[in-house]
Amino acid sequence: MAPTAVVTGSGSGLGRHIASLLAGNGYRVVIADVDGRAAEACARAIGPAARAVAADVREPGDLDRIVTAACELGDPSVLVNNAGGWSPRRQYPEAPADEWTATLALNLTAPMRLGQLMLEPMRAAGGGAIVNIASSAGVGAEPYGSPEYGAAKAGLIRFTTSAAGLARSHGVRVMCVVPGWIGLDRAHAEQARMDPADRLPLIPPSEIAGVVLDLVRRGASGTVVEMLEP
Repeated sequence: MAPTAVVTGSGSGLGRHIASLLAGNGYRVVIADVDGRAAEACARAIGPAARAVAADVREPGDLDRIVTAACELGDPSVLVNNAGGWSPRRQYPEAPADEWTATLALNLTAPMRLGQLMLEPMRAAGGGAIVNIASSAGVGAEPYGSPEYGAAKAGLIRFTTSAAGLARSHGVRVMCVVPGWIGLDRAHAEQARMDPADRLPLIPPSEIAGVVLDLVRRGASGTVVEMLEP
């Protein structure tokens, strides 16, 4: 039986690249995304090995449905915590607390909660791997446009290293990828509006997906891979 991978935020963007690569390498994949239509479209593109779940990872009931879908597919062995982002409107301190705490929940609390829910199914399946997708926003000491997003991603990196002991206690390796600016459509569009001197190198999403696959296959618990340039 092929193992099952859960990829959050995989209806489009980087998550879709990761889910497609995992499916192409023998994994059944749960496509979890807050945009149910995007999740369904990604699952159709992958084929019978994929199952779509419309889910907001900040909602406990939706997390339960993701885990249930993984267990129904069988042998749940991989979790990629890719869903993330911040409010398109106000950021801390202009944003009220319910808005900036929602960013913390999406980028830090949700990966921790879903990882916790996946531990026992993974252990029962013989062990597995959790890969957290952080961001270069979580490293360094310079100001950042969304302080809550930077804080959450920094916390996700440290959570990864702090949880390295789960490899011993549960047979689950916990790892992290820290990409810089990802070469998705919105990044290319934003760069087109920038002065050429201010543009930063974009990392192809396929390259990040390849690193995730390599970590799933061979990575050691507590590993943090920084990808700041292509």
